[in-house]
Amino acid sequence: MLLFAWFLGCQTFVRISLALLLFFLVLASGSHGGQEPKSLSKNSDTTEVLDVAQAMRMFYGNYDVTTQTSITRLPKDTTSLPAPGEEQMTVRVLFHSFLGEPVARSLFLLTYAIPSNDKTYDCHACAPVIGMAVFSQNGQKWHIDASNRAVTFAGEWGKPPKDIQLVTIGPNHVAAKIVDVGKETGGETTEVLELCVPWNGTVNLALQRIIADDDKGGCDPEGVPCYGNRRQLSFVGRDDTEYYDIELRLSGSDVPLDVSASHQRKRQVSGLEVFRFDNGMYRQVSKDGDTTSLDEWMAKQKRKGPD
Repeated sequence: MLLFAWFLGCQTFVRISLALLLFFLVLASGSHGGQEPKSLSKNSDTTEVLDVAQAMRMFYGNYDVTTQTSITRLPKDTTSLPAPGEEQMTVRVLFHSFLGEPVARSLFLLTYAIPSNDKTYDCHACAPVIGMAVFSQNGQKWHIDASNRAVTFAGEWGKPPKDIQLVTIGPNHVAAKIVDVGKETGGETTEVLELCVPWNGTVNLALQRIIADDDKGGCDPEGVPCYGNRRQLSFVGRDDTEYYDIELRLSGSDVPLDVSASHQRKRQVSGLEVFRFDNGMYRQVSKDGDTTSLDEWMAKQKRKGPD
């Protein structure tokens, strides 16, 4: 069980550490949980004044329509790839969606980048770099309102995550929600929520939090117990702020916090965390209930620091 907990935690810790742990979770309010913005056309194929090729050129300065890629070098203060800031990266479109009315439209564009010259970038911890830009239309012209070529790292085996959607985080604010699913070799599965929020001309990783953890692919009734827990995301509105609070409600089961116990028995877990938007980030303002074994392991690794 100790080996299982170490491996599960290690893989998840690698992914979260690569994103520089810009800390955890988002605010929001009430019955808005999980809703997408009105007038949203998911991954729209609409032919507007601005198409994806033009958007990629505006974002990266180049775009090859044949390979459907851009080339860039990432900022030194964000990436931790083998040669920070000097590594040439190949960038592809991950997600795009138009939002709003025809006379005042916005385009949300997410990209993923991997090293151009690394043919072996297919390890479990090899997560692409996720970039994001938000474009707005003013008359017949398009402008970049917010952009960041290296918001976070997400995915594995050199492949980006697939679960991406736009969510409303306030009456006039939209963010990109990424759920990064990691499948470990021992049958364990984790899900990490990453919320990318436009803020003051850039895009912040405003919230990052483990929202699901289970070992249903490799548990043993006579050894490691079968468990599974999840945090339900809700956005909760408040009268005194333009951004919603975020609530994460924990439920399910987990292994004991003392993984050295001679007889492993799963335990029921529950709890509630609340995050509030503050200066471009979602910060935890309250936490009640249980701590999961994976959260405990992550906290110990953070206290211990890098080797």
